[in-house]
Amino acid sequence: MDIGFEAKVCQIGLTIGFFSRAHIVAWANNAIDLLEVKDIPETMFDLSVVKKEEDIPHLLSKLITDKEEEKSIQTIVGMINFSYKSKQYTLYETCELLYRLSTYVDFEHEWKSFLYAITGNLELALDGYGDVDSSRKEIEMFLAKHEEYSALFDLVLVPNQPLVTEFKPRKEQIILDVSQVFAPADLHMILKRQLDFPDVYGMNWNAFWDAITGMVKLPKKITIAGWSVLLERFPEEAKTLDRLLKDYSLRNTKDDFLVAYEDESETSF
Repeated sequence: MDIGFEAKVCQIGLTIGFFSRAHIVAWANNAIDLLEVKDIPETMFDLSVVKKEEDIPHLLSKLITDKEEEKSIQTIVGMINFSYKSKQYTLYETCELLYRLSTYVDFEHEWKSFLYAITGNLELALDGYGDVDSSRKEIEMFLAKHEEYSALFDLVLVPNQPLVTEFKPRKEQIILDVSQVFAPADLHMILKRQLDFPDVYGMNWNAFWDAITGMVKLPKKITIAGWSVLLERFPEEAKTLDRLLKDYSLRNTKDDFLVAYEDESETSF
């Protein structure tokens, strides 16, 4: 077990929000269990009982060897890739982690501008000014190049739930009143507000799909009031919304999900 290297991984992970205090404590306890008593640094015991997250960086600094910086950065990327592939993190959360990593690395580091660019491209795409799929592939290709590095750190300690963006509790039911939609933008504004989409929501159907599959938890029941009005005014928009909700249901077959359309029978996908 390379204490200096793993301490550096913990430091970077904590800095960018990939690790929490609980992860550092778990790492310290794991090291204490694995090492011979004579090989356990005193600082490791301090970390195993640390109460305040702000005390951790100073303690880790006592264990870190600077020569492991580059390998530690690559290992963090490998673990982010593992968390993304296992769906512990959404694309949006992964983008946020990589952006934070771009602010961590030195100014002259080759990743500085690269990470800033690929995360910026995704943000623009989600905002309606680019292709989300292309940006997604760009990020996934970068992550995949560092997949092997995840094996250098105990993956048991990888976060098993999102730490960057906490989802709001799932609502039981909501009513979407679309009777006052006089332009497609009105519909997207209603969807954004009622479904708690983030500020980066791009006000288009690609952004809608990305939001409901990776950024928010849809309510268990959605009642769409004024559906016949929307069908009459904007039939294509109404059909697209209906299709995407059905696609969402097919993608989440184990999820309780119900949609009721005004003047139509209740539909459970």
